[in-house]
Amino acid sequence: MIYLICGIIIGSVMGLTGAGGALVAIPLFMQFLGMTLKEASVYSLLAVLVASLLNFIDQRKGTQYRTGFIIVSASALSSYITAPYKESLPTLYIGILLSIVSLYALYGVWKPVKSNTEIKDACNPISLSVIVGLILGALTTFTGLGGGVLMLPFFLSFFRYPVAQAVATSLFAVGLSSLASFLIQVYQGTNLNLNSDFIYLLVGILLSVLILKKFTKTLPSPVIELIRKLVFTTVVILALLKIF
Repeated sequence: MIYLICGIIIGSVMGLTGAGGALVAIPLFMQFLGMTLKEASVYSLLAVLVASLLNFIDQRKGTQYRTGFIIVSASALSSYITAPYKESLPTLYIGILLSIVSLYALYGVWKPVKSNTEIKDACNPISLSVIVGLILGALTTFTGLGGGVLMLPFFLSFFRYPVAQAVATSLFAVGLSSLASFLIQVYQGTNLNLNSDFIYLLVGILLSVLILKKFTKTLPSPVIELIRKLVFTTVVILALLKIF
């Protein structure tokens, strides 16, 4: 039963924000499934991969595939370049950087957005996608935050996507990067001991997709947007607690 509940929580967070799955999954796996941090990190990657894929299939309309692919590629390159410098950066600076990034993320999500008619045809040049990807990669490396946590406010602020489009594109990008990370870890010999209980985790994620689909059809749009913002705020707070 606990696997089922974990799956519903992880899938719901991913479906509402397009990110934050790992920040929720890791403490859940450690607290309730008795995993070590290392084990939880690996299994959370699998959970996020499944959650982002299932939610993406349901919310894929309006996804900006080119933008997502370019951002993930540039982010990977930036992470590779900046990784050697992480150890030399004082902890205090990392904390300050994390606080600034988190506050910006919250501002980007809560600030009023323009109407869909104004931003529907917003131009998103390749250069902007590359710049955002490079920034995300560096911030992810230095702060330990998942890139997905930063994608939603970036898509809302810089790309000026409507919320639904921003979430869908974030799900695509997070799924792509999670798949790459998962395959790399498997290739490097990471051991995955998946037992039958993980079927309940997958069922929970699938149920979360169905529940969100029903809610989005029955609840008014302003209520859904408020829930998205509250869930995203919770994820950012969890990220801060994880670091500090």
